[in-house]
Amino acid sequence: LFRSHVVSISPARFLLHPAPAMMSTLRIAGRTPLRGLRSAASVPAVTFNEVKFVKEDVEKVMMELPDYNFYEMKESEPNPYQGSTLDRSILLDPPAANLVAPKFEFSKLENGLKVASIDKQGLTARLGLYVNAGSRFETSANFGVSHMASLMGFRSTAHLSHLRTVKTLEQLGGHETSSCTAGREDMAYQVEVQREYMPLVVPLMVGNVLFPRLLPWEVKAASKEVEAARKALEANPDDMVNEMLHKAAFCNNTLGLSPFASERSMPYFTPDTIRSYMLDHFAPERMVLVGVNVAHSELSKWAMRAFADYNAIPMKKREEVKAAYTGGDLRLEGASPYCHLALGFESVPWGQQELAPVALLQALLGGGSAVYSGIGSGLTSRLSSQVVKQNPYVESCQAFNTSYSDSGIFGVYGVAQPDKAGDMAKAVAKTMAGLTNVSKDELAKAKAMLKGKMFRQADNDSELMKDMGQQLLISGKYGSVSDFAKIIDGVSEGEVTAAAKKILSSKLTLAAYGDTHAVPHYSAMEAAFKA
Repeated sequence: LFRSHVVSISPARFLLHPAPAMMSTLRIAGRTPLRGLRSAASVPAVTFNEVKFVKEDVEKVMMELPDYNFYEMKESEPNPYQGSTLDRSILLDPPAANLVAPKFEFSKLENGLKVASIDKQGLTARLGLYVNAGSRFETSANFGVSHMASLMGFRSTAHLSHLRTVKTLEQLGGHETSSCTAGREDMAYQVEVQREYMPLVVPLMVGNVLFPRLLPWEVKAASKEVEAARKALEANPDDMVNEMLHKAAFCNNTLGLSPFASERSMPYFTPDTIRSYMLDHFAPERMVLVGVNVAHSELSKWAMRAFADYNAIPMKKREEVKAAYTGGDLRLEGASPYCHLALGFESVPWGQQELAPVALLQALLGGGSAVYSGIGSGLTSRLSSQVVKQNPYVESCQAFNTSYSDSGIFGVYGVAQPDKAGDMAKAVAKTMAGLTNVSKDELAKAKAMLKGKMFRQADNDSELMKDMGQQLLISGKYGSVSDFAKIIDGVSEGEVTAAAKKILSSKLTLAAYGDTHAVPHYSAMEAAFKA
């Protein structure tokens, strides 16, 4: 269900990450596979409560805002609770607990913006505004514009200057948790604050998509961050393999377009380019506002107030170009002392019936690390037992599955000593080719592991927020962990093996980074899968 189901563990022996606890993750991920384990029709329909725009008295609205002072200097005071132990309440009149079972709630504004929330009674509210825009919608005239638009997040708007925005978030404690990121199919504005400050943050977030000023000097200043982002990408082998894998798998089209701007994009890093892109894609009908640990009635009310007095961007028809999976070979020498290799095939898109068997194939392959063996590390999985444990030169190996709206990539990412890259590649190919044979007991174990991960990750508020936003953004529906667990239980061995045969029949994608001198030729790897 969640994004971390499609991440794979990078080597624990990276020179930059010497300790197992500091292992990074390769996000070879787009749409998370478990959100569409079957067709969208299998997911329960969502009932949206309609929220009408209402003209309200400004003074009364201001009275509902929490106490907040923008200019506030606090002097140091002695701690009156010093020495108090945790077993004694510091409240003179502690309120009685109001235990309410969390439930998903949905609304829709008059302009088409969807609002979703779940209140788990937590003290920290997590808010996300998701827009159905990303690098796949770019053209040769504006390559990199989605990255540019994300860099202009939380800058000057018609109501707040950049400085005022930053200072407001600092006062609310959200300056370290506010972010705007661009992906291949969506953009996300996210903030975490104490739940009582939600009424202040929602209008601030909406201002970024409703009336950004895109001042020339701010755009020029943000352009310097493009080079920094590119250097950070090149310094992270995991992310580089992810980019190269997509570029090779979807050569020169849609999902193969990078969400990172390049030096060639700089001439048109201008306010007009960004504004034109937003006018084409940032209509409220293509947006979802998600809140975790907030009251739904309050979230819907403040979302309505943020839009009520303004004309939102009108919905424009756009050309929906289907992703064309091409497969291919892409390798690049990098600074890493290891060989980072990903082997992939075309997977099924979101909402397809075969996606549940594919998710189980990923669980069957699992993964492993040469030095890390914690809970959920997949010690009994095929990759761990047949590749990592059998080959001391393999640092780590992990299966991944990336599902987008109309295509996907399934495969294995591994890291090995450079001279042994060929041996690792052949071992991985042999293990993947064996997916056409799955026993009943092995499938039962994979189902238990997959469901266990799903239910554990349901407690992660940030991942839950992302999952709600992206499900609603792409389909207008939402399926809970329980819904998908039932779908997993219904998958048979025949469905899993059929899914494996279909995936392996597609064209191979190979991406290698670091020291790649021993990576086999593309045709040799194709033959290895057919052997």
